[in-house]
Amino acid sequence: MARNRVIYQSQALFIAPTSTGAQVSGFSAAATGPYGPSSDGTLLAGGSLLKKLDRVQNCNFNFTINRQDINEFGRLSRLDSIVMESPTVGLDFSYYVTDGLNERLLGFNITGGTNNTSVVNSAQSVSGLLADLEGNNYYILTVQEGEDVIGSTSSTPPVNSNTVVGIGNGFISEYSFEASVGAIPTATVTVEGFNIKADAGVGSALGAITGTSPAIDITASPATKLTSLATAYALSGAFTTGTSTVTALRPGDIVLTLPSTTETVGGFSELDGAGAAHIQSFSFTLPLTRTVLERLGNTFGFARVVDVPINMDITISAIVSELQSKNIFDNLCSAEKQNIQILLKDCNSTNKLWFGISGAIFQSETYSETLGDNQTVDITYTVQLGGANDIQNGLFMSGSFTADSIINDFFKLGTAKTGIV
Repeated sequence: MARNRVIYQSQALFIAPTSTGAQVSGFSAAATGPYGPSSDGTLLAGGSLLKKLDRVQNCNFNFTINRQDINEFGRLSRLDSIVMESPTVGLDFSYYVTDGLNERLLGFNITGGTNNTSVVNSAQSVSGLLADLEGNNYYILTVQEGEDVIGSTSSTPPVNSNTVVGIGNGFISEYSFEASVGAIPTATVTVEGFNIKADAGVGSALGAITGTSPAIDITASPATKLTSLATAYALSGAFTTGTSTVTALRPGDIVLTLPSTTETVGGFSELDGAGAAHIQSFSFTLPLTRTVLERLGNTFGFARVVDVPINMDITISAIVSELQSKNIFDNLCSAEKQNIQILLKDCNSTNKLWFGISGAIFQSETYSETLGDNQTVDITYTVQLGGANDIQNGLFMSGSFTADSIINDFFKLGTAKTGIV
C-alpha cells in the first residue's frame, strides 16, 4: 500500500565517516577483514559505520541542475540544454545542542569526555573542515508510515517500504549557534554537496537497508560514480538516540564570560559587574562558504574549497541596565582583541558543552526602545579565524561526549579521512 504522508517520526538523518571510503562494516567477520577489528578489539561485522545525528528539529534538502541553452540563428527554440557545471545540492538542518557529539560527527575538531573549559585548545575547531578534501555523505532514512525510526529494525510488514535519500560529497558551508531566553540552545548547519540520489523500496526482513553510495570520485577525469562494494552504505539494527545523558540543555544553565568593561575598547553598555546588561540572547555564525574548483575534463569540479578570510560574527542582545562613561572617538586607534566563552551545563551543573572564541574585536552597538517596552541593545563582535595552529584567533570547542570505537577508528578529521576503507 502506498504511503499517505511522511512525518518526523518516520525520518532520521545519518552521516557517514567519509565520502568516498567506508560506509558500512561487516563484509568480513575475520580479523583481517576490511573493517575489523576496531581499536577495542570488537569486530564490526554486520554493523553500520553510519551514525544518526541526534535531536534534529528540521531537515530540508534541494537540488538544481545547472544547464545552458544552445541556440542558433535561424531557429527560435533551443537545440539543446546541456549541463555545464556541477549540480547545486543543498541540505540544511538544525538540532538541539547537548554534549558535542553531533559537532564531532560533522567534522569539527572538538575534544570530548573531559568537560574542558579552557579557551586554549590544541587546534581550531574548523581545522579538520579546512583540510577536508572529500566531504561526508548524508543519508535521510524514511521508514514505513506509522513506525518510529528509533528502535526500528525495518522488519515489520510491509518489507522493502523504506526510502533513503543520499547526499554525496557534502561540505559544511555554514554553522551557527543560538541561545536565548525561553528557547533551547540550537545549532543550524548548511551543507553543499556534489550529488544526490534516492533509493526507494529498500530494506529486507532481516532489517538491513543497503544501497550504493551517492558520492562521486571527484579526483577522476571525468568524475565517476562509486558503485563498488566498499563504498556501498548499510543501515542496520535497531537505531538509537546515542549516548547523551541529557535530552536538551536549558538557557538558564548557560554561563557567559564576556569582555570586561574595564577594557579600553567596547561600547557603552556594561557586560559584567553589578550594572551589567541583562543578556537575552547570544549567537554566532561561522561562514564556511566554498568555491568549486573546476578543470577541463571534469564536469563535477575537483574540489570545493573554503573562501578565505573567514569572518565570524558574534551577536549579543540584552536589556540595557547601566552605561559607562566613554567617548567613542578616544578608541578609534585601538583594536584590542577579547576572549568570549559560553559554557552550557545540565540541570545538575555538570559541564556539557563549551565554546571558546578568541580574538574578538568590538564592532557595533545598536540601541532601541519603543513605548511600553524595555530599552535593548544589540552588540556585535567579529573574529577573523586563523590557521589550524593559531590559538589566538578563532573558535574552539569541547564537549562531554564519549567517543566509541567507530568514531575513534573511522570518523577521522581533515586529510586523515582520505582513503579510509
